Amino acid sequence: MNLLQIATADAAAAHTFIQRWQNITASELATAQSFVMDLCGLLGVERPHPTPEQDYMFERPVTFSHGDGSTSAGRIDCYRRGHFVLEAKKLKAGAHTKGFDDGLLRARSQGEAYARAVPAPEGRPPFVLVVDVGTVIEVYAEFSRTGGTYTPYPDPRSHRLQLADLIQPAVRERLRRIWREPESLNPARISARVTREVATLLARLAKSLEQTSRPADQQTSRPADQQTRL
Repeated sequence: MNLLQIATADAAAAHTFIQRWQNITASELATAQSFVMDLCGLLGVERPHPTPEQDYMFERPVTFSHGDGSTSAGRIDCYRRGHFVLEAKKLKAGAHTKGFDDGLLRARSQGEAYARAVPAPEGRPPFVLVVDVGTVIEVYAEFSRTGGTYTPYPDPRSHRLQLADLIQPAVRERLRRIWREPESLNPARISARVTREVATLLARLAKSLEQTSRPADQQTSRPADQQTRL
């Protein structure tokens, strides 16, 4: 397949995914895992699977430690070590309502709590994904992994992805990177890479200008050299 055919096939797959999941009314329990599995298929990434290491799976068990010394058990809806915690919901409140926004905020808090409950040797994942099945995917990031607050990614205006936004190749690529190489989305690394690229470009430009100006210098010196020989 050529690039045009691949792009057309990807767009068709995204359209099919959106048509299947939009306006879904079944419960979170009935839909969350199927939604994530289908999303992985759309993105062309590996699907969650149980392993002894528990590094990429549904219902990953964690232990919460409380201030009074007690503990309690919890399970992450979907977890990929070093990549993300995904908290899935199927909210009853209609989209674009205060109840809907409040529900997503509570889900975000739950997702952050799960991320902090991940065992220390595994490190905190850089992303928390909040999903309302069939409606939106919200993206939050914390790249220092030191216990800071997860913030809207890439910014508060565009961190909430509507289901229909998955038709856009750039949106699918952003999610694909969260699954495959989350550090490639780290603004600090992107800035450092751009700085290196600009420095390399300037060095090449300076060298090119030096090489371009050298013949002119030689040409202006020839008459003087010839006069000296005479």
